[in-house]
Formats: sequence, C-alpha cells, structure tokens
Amino acid sequence: MNIPDSSTVPAKTPADTAPAESQADESRVRPTPAPGVSSPPRLYPAVWRWHFYAGLLVAPIFLVITVTGALYVFRTELTNLRDHSILFVEPQSERLGYDELREIAARATAPRKLEAVIVHPEANRSVRFVAEMDADDDHDHEAHQHLIVYMNPYTGEILDQRIAEHDFFSIVLDIHRSLMLGTPGRVVGELATSWGLLLLATGVFLWWPRGKKNVGVWLPRVRGKLYSVLRDWHAVAGIYLMPLAFLIIGTGMFFTVVWGSGFVQTIKAAGHIPPGWFGDKQSPPPAPDAKPASLDKVVATVLAEGRPQDTISIVLAGSPEVAHKAWYLQDENKNTYNMLAVDQYSGEGILSVKCNEVPPLYKARMLAVSIHMGQIFGMPTKILALLTSFGLMGLVVTGLWMWWTRRPTGRSGFPRRPKPGSVPVWGWIIIVFCGVLLPVAGASILLIMIVDRVLLAIRRQAPSPAG
Repeated sequence: MNIPDSSTVPAKTPADTAPAESQADESRVRPTPAPGVSSPPRLYPAVWRWHFYAGLLVAPIFLVITVTGALYVFRTELTNLRDHSILFVEPQSERLGYDELREIAARATAPRKLEAVIVHPEANRSVRFVAEMDADDDHDHEAHQHLIVYMNPYTGEILDQRIAEHDFFSIVLDIHRSLMLGTPGRVVGELATSWGLLLLATGVFLWWPRGKKNVGVWLPRVRGKLYSVLRDWHAVAGIYLMPLAFLIIGTGMFFTVVWGSGFVQTIKAAGHIPPGWFGDKQSPPPAPDAKPASLDKVVATVLAEGRPQDTISIVLAGSPEVAHKAWYLQDENKNTYNMLAVDQYSGEGILSVKCNEVPPLYKARMLAVSIHMGQIFGMPTKILALLTSFGLMGLVVTGLWMWWTRRPTGRSGFPRRPKPGSVPVWGWIIIVFCGVLLPVAGASILLIMIVDRVLLAIRRQAPSPAG
C-alpha cells in the first residue's frame, strides 16, 4: 500500500482595459509618476497585458484549487467530527489480540488480501485494516483501490467498511491535484500553479507606488467608482497577502508532474533519499523452520516507538523475505513522518528513520508539503492557510469583476498590444529565467508568443475594409 503525500494552488488574477479606449482611459491603466519619480512607461503595458491574460485564463482553475485546498486543510478535524462513531470507541478492561482482529477482518474482506493495519497509541481509537481491491471487483472497475474495515478492538465488531478512494476528502484531493483528469489534469494544475507565481510577481510590479503616497497603495478605497474600489481591494489586499500566497503556491510546486518530479530526481541524484524509505526492506534470512512473528508482537514493537497522537500505518510484508513497514504521522503533517521496519520473523525493529534524521533535500520536500497544507504549527497555521485561500478566492473574483465592469458593451475589453520594444533586454532575461525555472509556464509562454505572432501576421495580411 502506498502511503500518499498530499497537491495546489491558486494565485492572483488581473484587471483589464478595453483595446480601443481613448488615451485618457489608457492613462488610467498606466499610472502617471509624480515629478522626479522614474517609471518604465514602455514596460508597464507589456506586464499588464501578460498579467491580464494569464489571470483571465487560469482564474477558473484557481477557484477550484483554492476551494478544495481550503477544505482539505481541515480534513482531520472534519473527518473526526463526521466519523466519530467509527473512529473512536469506549475503552474497556480487555481487548482482543491483533491476530484475532486480523482473522475477523480477513473473513469480512475475503477473498481480498489484507495489506495494512492502522493503529493508534490511544485506548479510545478503533483499529483499521486495509485490503487492496482487484481491478475486476464488483465494487468498482478501477485498480489500486483500498477497502478499509473499521473495527472495535474490544469486541471485534466491524463498525463500517469503506473504499478509501471514494471518501469525500479523497475526491477533494483528487480535484485539487488533477481536476479528476489524471496526468493531463496535473499538468493543467502545474500550469496554473506556475502562472500563480508569475501573477504574484507581475502584480507587485503593477502595484508599485511610483510616487503614490497612501490611498490605493497601502489603504484601499471604500468609496468612488466601482472599478477603482475593486482595483484597490485587488491590488492592496494582494500585496498584503503576497508573502503567504507565494509560500503556499510555491510549495504547491512540489506536488507537480514536471517540476515536482524533477525535484525528486534531484534528490535521488544527490543521494538524499532516506535509507529504506521506498521499496521493500529485506528481512535478515530466517532459520529454516522460522515462523512469522504474531501481529500482536509486531504491533507491540511498533507502538513502543510511537508518539502521542500518532496515526501509525503498518504495511504488512507481502513476501517471506521482506520486513513490515510502519509509518508514523501526526495529523497530516508530513514533516513528522517516522519510519520503522520490523523483521516479520523476530518481530523486532531492524531499521528506524526519524523525521529529524532525513537528508536535507528530502527534508526540504517534507517541510514544503507541510507548509503547503498549513500543518507546520498546528491550528494557527491551518487558520492562516484557510485565510490565504479565502484571500486568493477574493483576488480571483475581484480580478474577473474588474474586467467585466470595465468591459465596453459588445467588446472583449482585452488590453491593446504594447508597442514593439516595450520589453528591455533585462526583461527578456527575466522571462527566459522564469521559463527555465518553471518549465510548464515557459512552454506556455513560448506557445502564446508563437500564436500571437501568427495572429498578428494574419491580421496584417488581411485586406483592409473598403472605406
């Protein structure tokens, strides 16, 4: 059974202006610097245009990712509330052995094979056995699904049986990671996440005061034209939100197909994979007549290494020559992962890897995952993650609202094409750097530029309408 990680996220969206507005309207889009304050007047329209188009295109994805991300942050609390009757039990003086519980679970899930058991140090928690479902199971035609059996360890009563992948939060996570479209959806999510970082960067450039003092820079207006109020709340709220948004969106890159996989390959190349972390751990060769240790012995060894509030997933050995593996996790905080390999014949631990012993690059990945999920400091950071998600939703909504409000009747309201030479050499260097650092965004930039050039060439060759 794979012990899964959790993926992310949204970003800032744009405002807009009409393509054929008057010079006066254009001056409202590009702020006029105060006397003596330098400004890059040629670069501003180009940045504005990219910010607008990128935000408009990825806004729907941002909304989906932020809503699902906000929900998933509180998965543990909401699941405990929803499933309290099957996750918690009334402690009694005596409890059944784990071998007896396994026999009951095996009969309930036959002919499926039990592959894991989930236990807790606390006496008031139920025990869960996990069975892998075959692709041709009557329940579903999808492979790699898992049936979870919830049991009362004191009575042996089966409290419930559920398919893990059909759980509400599993579906929320699937939408958040891949829009339920598999690998193509993950690529789309990576495109949105990459552009989210670029939207934040271009948003800071567009917000930059350039001689402005207070209102519209540090304080949003609450009165005046709707567009101006929306613009202030979009820009000013965005600048205050930017550090947290950048942190959450940036750490979301660790879940992505291209960038995230590249980082994992870097970890492997650097030799920073924790020992025994992936794949099977071989057990020492047993004596010829050796028999596997009881599950009671294995669980006792595992619990002895546990911490309070741990959820401990014991992946049972799938063949005679490998060890059991126990994973210790507190809440959803991947930065608390501990691993213990247990010899299936002696029932003793043979390899222990604590979270503070993980090599630096892999530790960085674990830390990034926990930051992305708002798990670093418990509830306070969960609340911060929730507020950041709400803030990002607000940026999406205000950005779209600005465009719709400013859009002339019967026209798109898209920004006009900037003049040739608007982007200086150093600007192109930054674009190339961002394209290399964020390859999916870089590929989209190249594609957009090619399409833009083709459309411009077609437009120039089209015959002029008769006067």
